[in-house]
Amino acid sequence: MLRLHHSCYDGRRRIDYHQRGLIRTSSMEMEQAFIPDELVVEILSRIPVKCLLKFRCVCKSWNSLISDSYFIKKHLHHFTHHNRIILSATTAEFHLNSCYLNSLISSTSSTTISEHLNYPVKNKYRHDGIVGSCDGLVCFAIKGDCVLLWNPSIRVSKKSPPLGNNWRPGCFTSFGLGYDHVKQDYKVVAVFCDPNHFFSESKVKVYSMATNSWRKIQDFPHGVTPYQNSGKFVTGTLNWASNFTLGPTSSWIIVSLDLQKESYREILPPDYEKEETSSTPTLGVLNECLCMSYDHKRTHFVVWVMKDYGVAESWIKLVTVPYLPNPEDFSYSGPYYVSEKGEVLLMFEFDLVLFDPSDRSFKYPRIQNGKGWFDAEVYVETLVSPMKH
Repeated sequence: MLRLHHSCYDGRRRIDYHQRGLIRTSSMEMEQAFIPDELVVEILSRIPVKCLLKFRCVCKSWNSLISDSYFIKKHLHHFTHHNRIILSATTAEFHLNSCYLNSLISSTSSTTISEHLNYPVKNKYRHDGIVGSCDGLVCFAIKGDCVLLWNPSIRVSKKSPPLGNNWRPGCFTSFGLGYDHVKQDYKVVAVFCDPNHFFSESKVKVYSMATNSWRKIQDFPHGVTPYQNSGKFVTGTLNWASNFTLGPTSSWIIVSLDLQKESYREILPPDYEKEETSSTPTLGVLNECLCMSYDHKRTHFVVWVMKDYGVAESWIKLVTVPYLPNPEDFSYSGPYYVSEKGEVLLMFEFDLVLFDPSDRSFKYPRIQNGKGWFDAEVYVETLVSPMKH
């Protein structure tokens, strides 16, 4: 049995953290067992969130440390790849489940244990869409009028003020969540789209988590309308797959918004098959890289990855996933994750699918008390709170 000798100070009172005083030690032994504060920080910053939440009650100094912004950032640095996946169900009532990705992928022959999440907005018959995740925060769009920032790991959430849209029939809002590393602020971008008006300018607002307020910024590029539900956060930017209308013809482009400069630019897509039988591409994020996927002739699903963001020559074709016979009206969605072995996690017909390109085989992960998924998002376990910054 591994025993940790550690003492921490709470004012003048010294609290023995070795079996909570069940084992008596002399003053000399306590001095020898004392761990420097710097080492305590290093040790705790490598401990999972669930344990840290329990450790807050050890003493006031640990509670203060675990709540400190410097410690939260340090912990985030060590857990950037401690990935979970959150899934929303397609049943009549809206409910969410979460499980570790590594467990899901490694135990495809058995049922993966999942955790039911208590969604903070109490409306079980409304399905709020997942916008995206960033540093453990998961963003939901609530009726297109506001957003919810929620850290499921620490169970803390905050709802934004209303956008105050003047809605017209057919209009919709596309959101995106990201982080401004210069201002050290999490931002949600809302693009108001009116597909009924050609060459119309798409109005844009930005929500700042630090100020808890919306403000207008430069309009989306003229004549360009996002057709994807959410922008994808990569390297300080939000990226949308968008329709571009030029005269009688229209095509698609990738519009990138720099969250620090709040300026736009176009990102060139890869040179891919553009036959009429190919679907319009959608964007995603894999291993912190921008990715693009599309259906080709209803025979296979193609995924490209941009290894060096903004460099068109760095696009590579990651994988081609074949469709099973008679795909009917269903298409693949995702991809959500790529394992170290190259296995790709997708969704098909409301269930998760794991494709192994090495032998072109399929596996079907099973999740405890869950089936019929509608939406999914990968996030990391962190201490980042939407309530303070």
